[in-house]
Amino acid sequence: MSLPFRARYSVLGLVAMCAVLISACQGEAEPPTPVTIIKEVPVEVIKEVEVEKEIIKEVEVEVEVPVEKVVEVEKIVEVEKIVEPTPEPEVSAGPPIYQMGIFEEPISRNFWNYYGGPAGSVWTQYVLDGHSGSLYGYSDQRFDWIPSLAADFPTDLVKETVGDTEFWTAEVPLTPGVVWSDGHELDAGDFVFTVNTVLDLQLSSNWAQAVDSAFLDRVEALDTHTLKVFFKTTDAEGNPQTPGLSVWQFGLGFMPVLAEHYWAPVIEEVKEAGEIEQQQEALFAHVPDGEPTLGGFVFDKWEPGAFFENDTDPNFFDQGTVVTMYANGAYSETNERTGHSATYFGEADGDKVLEYEVGPHVESELFSIYGNQDAAILALTNGDIDYVFNPLGLEKGFLDRVRNTPDLQIATNSNNGVRYLGFNVRKPPMDIPEFRQAVATVIDKEFVARTVLQDAAIPVYAMVPEGNEFWHNADVPKFGKDLSRGERITQAVDLLKKAGFTFEEEPEVSEDGAFISKQGKGLKMPDGSPVPEMTLLAPSAGYDPMRSTFAIWVERWLTDVGIPVRAQLTGFNVIVDELFSDTVAEDLDMWILGWGLSIFPDYLENFFHSRHSPEIGGGYNWGGYANGQFDDLSLGLLSETTIEGARDKAFQLQEFLAEDLPYVPLFTTPKLDAYRPSRIEFPYTSVLGGLEQQNGMQQEVVIK
Repeated sequence: MSLPFRARYSVLGLVAMCAVLISACQGEAEPPTPVTIIKEVPVEVIKEVEVEKEIIKEVEVEVEVPVEKVVEVEKIVEVEKIVEPTPEPEVSAGPPIYQMGIFEEPISRNFWNYYGGPAGSVWTQYVLDGHSGSLYGYSDQRFDWIPSLAADFPTDLVKETVGDTEFWTAEVPLTPGVVWSDGHELDAGDFVFTVNTVLDLQLSSNWAQAVDSAFLDRVEALDTHTLKVFFKTTDAEGNPQTPGLSVWQFGLGFMPVLAEHYWAPVIEEVKEAGEIEQQQEALFAHVPDGEPTLGGFVFDKWEPGAFFENDTDPNFFDQGTVVTMYANGAYSETNERTGHSATYFGEADGDKVLEYEVGPHVESELFSIYGNQDAAILALTNGDIDYVFNPLGLEKGFLDRVRNTPDLQIATNSNNGVRYLGFNVRKPPMDIPEFRQAVATVIDKEFVARTVLQDAAIPVYAMVPEGNEFWHNADVPKFGKDLSRGERITQAVDLLKKAGFTFEEEPEVSEDGAFISKQGKGLKMPDGSPVPEMTLLAPSAGYDPMRSTFAIWVERWLTDVGIPVRAQLTGFNVIVDELFSDTVAEDLDMWILGWGLSIFPDYLENFFHSRHSPEIGGGYNWGGYANGQFDDLSLGLLSETTIEGARDKAFQLQEFLAEDLPYVPLFTTPKLDAYRPSRIEFPYTSVLGGLEQQNGMQQEVVIK
């Protein structure tokens, strides 16, 4: 069974995944029983029925909202009193402990805050991995769409009239006997409560992507173990719409569920805090002491700057489940303890391609917090930890250090992430497409990636990484690719002049075209005003040498062409705070960050549709990109109910973004996971996004 934000990315089996997704999503539901269920791949069926009945009334990345005091409150209240110097917990040779390293402080242990507030960093994600669950998830490596907390696939979407209103509806059976870490049984009310909270408090970011109020009307509990979802059949203007894969199967179906019996009193108190913003702030500030969890681990202790520790949940419903995948495409789960048994996508026979037992196989997990990547790699090579989370990639110096340590091994995989340069398109000159295209043209990604970073980085031009090959469009526009320095400058100047920019002195290139002999000066915007000096925010070299290197070269190249930009290298969490600040529209210019991405590329809408701008919907469109044509096209992706239609839309969106460039995609890295095989064993290491994008396989790793 797969958990919500532990999306398992793999370069293997993507086409097979796409072939079964819709059939799985639209197949008729079998009743939940302890006997084996064999599911064939059905075809999509949409029925229309009319029913009069009464109804009762509640989902990207990835990610965050801005409230500095939230962080401070949690750091003071939720952890134990700090005694200087802070001691590292002693690790005995007795009980198995999964010893991991991270090199940035988590921001919060409040899941609402992580999934939709300013605590949404990847570092928070790692420590909250064993926290929640969802109706559906991905299978290992192959990424089949499979039931998790659901007992089976949902029923077909049908049109149903209730009173005078028509809805798209579907029903979902829940797996009986699933309990929270405190022993309370999970039921349909937990899902209804979570959805209602998202809608009532207008939560944004990942919550808004999972519970999309433009499509979802409500969720009902038909009984303790049956859900019914109601989607709107028309949009706000009365136009027909259908909840597609992004909205239903990979949206609401992947929504993390939180415990109603713990959170309901908190939410009632939060709703007394004032306006919506104050209510959100109060929710994110809550310190969840004693909160029941669902994903295998419960919080134990957090000493800021030292460690974060979780203990195993003895009530974890999935513990002991044996997962088996077959060469014929079948997926099987069996659990002798619970009596659960299910098989999907064929017969469970023939050659097995994967088999393992779900844990946790440890008594606790310890995340040691290091100040930077250098210190974390040093701790790994010294034997202090057995695995280090490294979403940044390994530059050559770090890679050589790991390779020269005999007791370490490196798992190499394709990455499902991208580093990018973003523009605040609300402000001139960044609101002018030709300006953004000129910036993209002068950035020599190949030079930095291959020469400066010695092939530790891979240049990218599309927003869907090449590793996610089924969804990746390799034929997008590529500004500046394969041009010499002189050709880049010439094209950039032409683009600027075409848009009405003027120079007091145009840049000049040496006769051999290898360098700038004279920098551009006095660049003025089409209205005649000087181009203002802009700030490029980027992580510091101590945090990420690769992005800081790109930032320094971008500053140099833009200065050469006459664009006044200053690179400001700073802390990762400082940039996150800036992006989630109330003044992001006024203060932000350009920034360099990165995304770890989902398999299904609905983030193309989530990052760039105008409805996800902070001033409108509080989402991840920090740059305020607003293009009506793109909005229409990206909403079309949300209504696609077939893999083929969604892929076509995703290709169109990638082309559009590569031309209009609200982001300049910069690079990705090979996913290199360093670990100590003499101490820990993973069920597999070959997977898109690597072990890191599976959060270190905390529920599956075995300590030797």
